[in-house]
Amino acid sequence: MRRCYLPIPLKKGSPWLYHYRATAKHTPSRMLTKSLSLFENEPPTRRRRLGVDLGCGGGRDTLEMLRRGWRVLAVDGEPEIVHWVSSRTPAQYRDRLRTRVAKFEKVKLPKCDLVNASYCLPFCAPDQFASLWTRIALSIRSGGRFAGHLFGKRDDWAGDVDKTFHTNGQVRRLLSNFIVEFFQEREEDGRTGSGKKKHWHVFSVVARKV
Repeated sequence: MRRCYLPIPLKKGSPWLYHYRATAKHTPSRMLTKSLSLFENEPPTRRRRLGVDLGCGGGRDTLEMLRRGWRVLAVDGEPEIVHWVSSRTPAQYRDRLRTRVAKFEKVKLPKCDLVNASYCLPFCAPDQFASLWTRIALSIRSGGRFAGHLFGKRDDWAGDVDKTFHTNGQVRRLLSNFIVEFFQEREEDGRTGSGKKKHWHVFSVVARKV
């Protein structure tokens, strides 16, 4: 079936306007699909699993979780984006989708089986990151997973005091209560989702809560 993508009705001047428009048609995050495949190789549960798509953006990961039968809480700080994700969700999935408008420093997370954080955590302010990570770790049930990305100290954006960056050792310490199932440190020249040149230093992670 051919998928139809509507334009994102963000307010003019929003800093996320071009990014969300450019990434709306991208395939789901590789960390998300890895984590979902790991769940699918486990015995089924009686209840339908709940995933939190933190910083859901254009909704590509939210829709993939719904397509695979999950219940999903999609969270983003942009009200227009959260509304748009709801409106583009196929009717047969909507009873399994909840949305929430929330900033990192205020987000409340339910007990869940998966927190998916695709390229969003680095945009948390450094003085709020420890609290956010604690809430993420506490929200994931034993046997649940974290899937997502963190930025390294050699990333092009590392001079931005409003974003959070980590060393390899710091990322490993964040995962001390998890069994790491996939870990990759990548450093390369590339482009952002909106096409701008950028040097990337990224940690990609899938980890299972002990």
